[in-house]
Amino acid sequence: NIYQSAKTVFRRAAVPSRLIGRGQERETISQFWRDHVLSNKPGCLYISGMPGTGKTAMLTEVMRTMENEIDQLDFTVKTVMINCMSMKEPKQIYVKLVESWKSTNAVIQADIIKQAHELMNAKKDVLKYKEKKKDERIYKIDLVNSVVVLDEIDSLKTKEQDVLYKVFEWASLPNSRLVLIGIANALDLTDRILPRLRAKNCEPQLLNFNPYTVSEISCIIKDRLYSLVDNPTKDTPLPLFQPAAIELCSRKVAASMGDLRTALDICRQAVELAEMEQKKLILSDKNQNIPESKVTIGHVMKVLNVVFGNPTVQKLKQLSLPQKVVLVVFSIMQKSNKQITLGKVIKARQEKIYRLTHYIQFREQYSSIFTDNRDNLITGVSRTELNDLLSMLETASILSLGKNKEERARKIQLHAQENEIIQMVEDMPILKNWMIERLKERGLQ
Repeated sequence: NIYQSAKTVFRRAAVPSRLIGRGQERETISQFWRDHVLSNKPGCLYISGMPGTGKTAMLTEVMRTMENEIDQLDFTVKTVMINCMSMKEPKQIYVKLVESWKSTNAVIQADIIKQAHELMNAKKDVLKYKEKKKDERIYKIDLVNSVVVLDEIDSLKTKEQDVLYKVFEWASLPNSRLVLIGIANALDLTDRILPRLRAKNCEPQLLNFNPYTVSEISCIIKDRLYSLVDNPTKDTPLPLFQPAAIELCSRKVAASMGDLRTALDICRQAVELAEMEQKKLILSDKNQNIPESKVTIGHVMKVLNVVFGNPTVQKLKQLSLPQKVVLVVFSIMQKSNKQITLGKVIKARQEKIYRLTHYIQFREQYSSIFTDNRDNLITGVSRTELNDLLSMLETASILSLGKNKEERARKIQLHAQENEIIQMVEDMPILKNWMIERLKERGLQ
């Protein structure tokens, strides 16, 4: 149905068919690509901007649009994208580079920096490597020009900054075959963290992504909605959303941080509210052909009150049922384990701790309060849906997800207190009783 489709296009992980706006930033990246990658010249571009401003998405789209031009070159261009969050230590970047370009799966750990340096900066001829083991073998490597994208380089901030210095400097050497593109949140990272670059005349070209404006956010939301319609025209009415609801969301988010991800989360939660309203209307009279409930200012305002304001308890009470269930379970897990990780949550879901519908008595009692449709009121969630719920709760500052190289090891910090969660379910006696019973089972009550 249209509600499910709309929730899909508003997911953070959704990839639109085209990116709206950012014309100046798009042209800057495209020109850099033409001047360096297509012209066989070394260079370095540093892209900065707050989270949710479209840095990585825009670079990825420009790279995709340049694929045909690269295919027509008389030299080879090889691109590797490295998310620095996945690096356990900064020096693993060298290993990644060598693994990407060597014609053998075996990577010599000794002198790994020297290997990476020679690959990125050797003269424009054929390279040779020696691997010293039981027998001595020579590997011949075909010459390629290198494009290296380092995403989230903020996470590589080590005391001496040796890794970042070396890679930035390599892209400035006369014989270099390296084009380096770094992406991070900090605008002044190259000045604050890498001051020696200026002294060595190795400063990268800078490009900052400003927070999204009201009109940009509005256009992006509308574009995603029109993607739900086959062959829309300029006269096609906006599906599902009232225009005023989009305007309200866009203005509030732009006035805050201009984070597009927050706007998408708000739209998705507003769609959920409209969908719940539609289900109630259908249940109230199954014989009527009820039109689809549109997302109104009221729906968006309810979500905004949760995300941007209201005291904690009031904010919690305005959450959707699945979000409340998540918080109840988190509260129990936190009291039991003190520290929650995403892996523990996934394990709890797999063990049916999270999926409350497997407690038949709970489901039947709870469902009987609202409707006779006992099979559909509360449903289990998939891992993707669980991640969506977590991102929504993080957007509302109700919990925070820590960063970690391994997703399952990401720590979850619940910002709501146990007494606040109990107040949240005060008018939901079955859920409250379920929570108290689980605490008693674990000797925590």
